[in-house]
Amino acid sequence: MQTSTTRSPVAPGHIFARETLGNTLVLNPMMHLGSLHEPEIVHETDELLELINGSGGTPTNLVIDLASSDHLATAMLGAVVKLWKRVSQRGGRLALCNVSHNVLDVLRVTKLHAIWPIYATRDHALAAVRG
Repeated sequence: MQTSTTRSPVAPGHIFARETLGNTLVLNPMMHLGSLHEPEIVHETDELLELINGSGGTPTNLVIDLASSDHLATAMLGAVVKLWKRVSQRGGRLALCNVSHNVLDVLRVTKLHAIWPIYATRDHALAAVRG
């Protein structure tokens, strides 16, 4: 089975690099996602929700690679919740990977670490969502 791969560098005004591997969308936040980026996070989340909606009948899995993010603002947590709900509604899975200690602390405080699987590497996260 051949898997199609589409890479999209960070477009002007975007904060995520996107890569599509078969029916899995991989997002890489490319900067510190603090509260100053809330409008961009909200806008790009809406775009990503539309992308997931437009994926036809195929479940869209989502891997969020946080290697470039040492902090997670409230807006980003809200974005991940929205994306997770949409992916779940469509029968897909979400996984996080390369999570820093700071981000892991936030996920523990919010109890989201119990909902979202967290993997040490991107490859492990991809294998997990593909089942």
